[in-house]
Amino acid sequence: MDIPLLVIGVLLVASLTAFFSGVLPYPVGWIILGIAFIARLIYLSGR
Repeated sequence: MDIPLLVIGVLLVASLTAFFSGVLPYPVGWIILGIAFIARLIYLSGR
């Protein structure tokens, strides 16, 4: 299990959950976290 990927995934899920539950008015950082998540997956698949 890749720890950075796990942390990014948890933060992404937490951000989107807070947005959909109405805690946050907009999904804070979901684009940056999404890009970081995809970039980490690409990095791990190429390694």
